[in-house]
Amino acid sequence: MLRIWSLPLLPSLGQTGKVSLRQGFHSRSTRLQQFWNESYQDILQPKFICVRLCHLALKKPPRICLLCGCSVNKNIQRTQLRFYASSTHDNESDDEGFISDSEFEIDDFDRDQILDKDQFDQLRVVLYKNPKDPVVKELSVAASVQEVFDLIEKCEENLTVERTSQAIITLWDLQKVFGRYSFEIPSVSSPQVVQFLERIASHPVFQKLLEHLETSYQELENNALACMLLYLHRIGICSSSCLMQKLLILCLNRIENFNLSALSRLTVFLRDQGLKGYFLQSKIIALISTNLIKKCSSADELKLITICLSSTRKLITQSMFMEYQKLVNRLFEEGELADCEVKIIIKILKFLSYPEWSGFGSSLSRKLMMSLVDKVSLLTPEQIIAVNNYFQSYLEPRDLLLKIQEHSASLIEQHKSSHRVPDLLLCLAPYSSLKVRNHLEELVAEQLDDKNFFEFIPVIFKILRYIKTSNIKLCNAFWSKAMRAVEHEIKEFPEPFLGYEENLRRGVYHRYMYFNNNLGGTYRHYYLEKNMTNRLYEDLKGQVRILPSKVAQMTSFILSYNDGSGIPDNVVQQIIEYAPQLSIFDSIVMSRGIQITLAFHPNNTNRTYTKQITALCHMLNGCTERHIKNVKSLLDVTSITRAYLSRKGSPRTFLFEKLVASHIPFIKELNSRHLRNIAMYFQHTKYLAPELLDAMADYIIENEEYVLQDTIERILTCIYNLGYHPTSGSKFFSACTRVLEKGSHHLQGLNTLQVCLSLALYNNLSSEMIHTVFNIKFLDQLDEEIDACYSKASYPSRVRHLLMELNRAVCIDQPEEGIPWFHEKYCEELLETVPVQDSVFHTEVHQVLSELIGNADVLKANAKTPYFYLIDFEFMLDENNRPVPVSDYAPASNKNGSFDTNRIENKKGYRRVAVLLHKENSYCINKRQLIGRHQLERRHLEVLGYSVVEIPHFMWYSMALGTYEDKVKYLRSIIYPESS
Repeated sequence: MLRIWSLPLLPSLGQTGKVSLRQGFHSRSTRLQQFWNESYQDILQPKFICVRLCHLALKKPPRICLLCGCSVNKNIQRTQLRFYASSTHDNESDDEGFISDSEFEIDDFDRDQILDKDQFDQLRVVLYKNPKDPVVKELSVAASVQEVFDLIEKCEENLTVERTSQAIITLWDLQKVFGRYSFEIPSVSSPQVVQFLERIASHPVFQKLLEHLETSYQELENNALACMLLYLHRIGICSSSCLMQKLLILCLNRIENFNLSALSRLTVFLRDQGLKGYFLQSKIIALISTNLIKKCSSADELKLITICLSSTRKLITQSMFMEYQKLVNRLFEEGELADCEVKIIIKILKFLSYPEWSGFGSSLSRKLMMSLVDKVSLLTPEQIIAVNNYFQSYLEPRDLLLKIQEHSASLIEQHKSSHRVPDLLLCLAPYSSLKVRNHLEELVAEQLDDKNFFEFIPVIFKILRYIKTSNIKLCNAFWSKAMRAVEHEIKEFPEPFLGYEENLRRGVYHRYMYFNNNLGGTYRHYYLEKNMTNRLYEDLKGQVRILPSKVAQMTSFILSYNDGSGIPDNVVQQIIEYAPQLSIFDSIVMSRGIQITLAFHPNNTNRTYTKQITALCHMLNGCTERHIKNVKSLLDVTSITRAYLSRKGSPRTFLFEKLVASHIPFIKELNSRHLRNIAMYFQHTKYLAPELLDAMADYIIENEEYVLQDTIERILTCIYNLGYHPTSGSKFFSACTRVLEKGSHHLQGLNTLQVCLSLALYNNLSSEMIHTVFNIKFLDQLDEEIDACYSKASYPSRVRHLLMELNRAVCIDQPEEGIPWFHEKYCEELLETVPVQDSVFHTEVHQVLSELIGNADVLKANAKTPYFYLIDFEFMLDENNRPVPVSDYAPASNKNGSFDTNRIENKKGYRRVAVLLHKENSYCINKRQLIGRHQLERRHLEVLGYSVVEIPHFMWYSMALGTYEDKVKYLRSIIYPESS
């Protein structure tokens, strides 16, 4: 006989439950595989990588461009700084968002912080193969800038267009060497990379090269012509200069004869030319579409086509994208991509991950990422960072994640002194174990002192969110440092433009709004909130107020952290006037502001405040109506829906029904990222949408080998809360179980408990999963997580309660597993805190039952069952349906209220009836579907020996039961069904 121990209601799980497991049965110890080898813990050992720089210092030249008279300062190629540091795609602004909190994530809008290097990233560009001119050959292998200039000075009187073009190309190549060196060695600062370009551009010998090129550019071959246009632009020559205009016109005249290499360089140049480049690209799009895609037959050609399409993606039609997709699939099936360079696959993944096409290319992206699984160990730091970003866009395939983290850990050890470390740490952060998260916290603290800290604010922000740190000092240090860094960057900004201050500050204040610890007041940095609010008020008084998007984003922050009295009415009025111009992203940001302020002031009755919130919500609902008519992808739909719900939009409205219906046409775009988002908002709203839930279940079945355990947890938790049974039934639950058994240790303890409880509801909890949870190692893990959790107010109690519910479910449904019941003391203490039911609903039912059954001698209210279910009413009927006195069956519990047996025993013909009152919140919000925990309770009571009678709130107060006599008749019919 098992000795039953009880788990007390304490902050820690303590030793009681573990002792119970030890004394009650032999636990099957589950060895949890680590994310990577323990040697990773030693990466802090000093290691310095020395790279020789083939560059000779030049004397600082004048900072004026002799060609166009423009200032050659930091603005020459400020984006060069970001070729070797975190950047947004194509040097565009990061207006499309940041990461949100754990409930309503908007990761899809986040710009990948990758090392966006030159598109043509080989270190040396070979412009002339097998040149006959010895000078050209010497220039192509020159090892320093000074060597190039010396060679040019020697042949100054005999310059040819080949020598000139090769010299310029070599100078650009040496700049890339210097840039990569500076990224590898922190002793070289980012401004030095910019100064290197400045010195090249204004050197007298370089000016002679430009003068010669302007007189002989007509002699350039097509490839050389495109190279000159692109690389002179990259070096810093003004696009409006006479030379650049001549080169561009010549390119457009010859464009019909351009090969893919020349065409790809031209598109990259035009990408940076604003509106003018946009119109010029339209000619190239037609050329690519009609001639090149159909003729492509190799991986190298595909790479160049991908560069062309990436640079002109704003002009690409859906049909053209589909043709490109067919091309990639064809070359993949033919094996052309099997042995190609990894960078070609990464370029394709980058193009497929753009927001415009991410919904259409998820299956192809997953196929390409799967092809990288066995090649991950060969990836460079830049490549592994890029692959990790693309993986996070889709959260699949599963096999790639572990490979990424293992290789990132080894790269950190190899490149400890480089600027890559923050990005590599970000690769390790998702789904990491508690031990690894603690180590990451130490490494992140070191990165706060990096001189390029400003560049890595987005990366460190993501790491802190992933590890969910409870280290307040670290959070304070990060936000204080971020605020100082952005103000310093504003002062150093070379040539301000309209809104540049807000643009830089947004990198801090917007991320602060989405910091996962701050919602509800768990973490606040009051100085940042006050300081940033004052600065944004000042910005709103300036010219930036004419830009709707910026006004929306600044207003959102100001609204979030106001003192509860509201914000200036003129600001609210201005944002309402801008409503027709607000984008989906603007709506998300504004909704987030409302979400935060309502969390901080939940019971605020200030008239001005409530009036402003109501007006803004009404305005945003109008934007939602407008946006939903123009959605183009599932990403758009999920983003709009999450924005609506984050501002406390009601799921009972016609607008929400429209949003749900808008998912259906795009269901083929479903991937793990979308699945998690959809599951999350159905779980929180308790809205039952069978068609979407079945589609998600089918997706899991079809993609079992790719989805993460965390994705399985999200959908299982969702259907458990809704009490929904997918039409795919056992196929779905079997697929979920197989995925979980391969790596349930990747889940946090709370999520593991929720997964097991969900499977228990559907009678699909395997023996392996049971013994994974109920063993000493897992309970130790729960204790460690509780000690380290960032949400001390809720996380420990949620863990304890879920563990109790799972323990109860296993004991009742699967007693053959031999798991002891060790939560009796916990339940006794918990029930002492539960208030006695005294609602009108309860009182009315009690009154009618007393008339039907009898008084307190035969009817118990608020009764306690074995395993501590609390039922509204309990009574027993004999074989003749006559009530039995409570004293005849009450000894089921001892004087302490604890049960001596785990099952009740009824005499033959006797019925022990449990009456359950189901209020409105016991059902899904749009259908009369009993939610999961009440379905589980009903089944457990039946297993324990009760006859369960359920009284729905909606039935009791329906017109059919309008009178007292109707209610009596109704209860008689469900209690005595035979007689009725």
